Amino acid sequence: MYQIDYEKIIENYNQVINTLEYDSMRSGGKSKLNVQNLHYLYSMKEKYEQKISKPKPIPTKEVK
Repeated sequence: MYQIDYEKIIENYNQVINTLEYDSMRSGGKSKLNVQNLHYLYSMKEKYEQKISKPKPIPTKEVK
């Protein structure tokens, strides 16, 4: 089974996002073309960040 390097994937997403945002700043028409791609890139990046984040411990209630 292959190991998936989620940190590298997130790094690649950041690079593509930065490129598209820079491209959008230069031209208003490019903003309209890139907006959907940026939306999906941000949502996928968020999903991968959740995969590598540590799970939060569940608080337990004390029984008296």
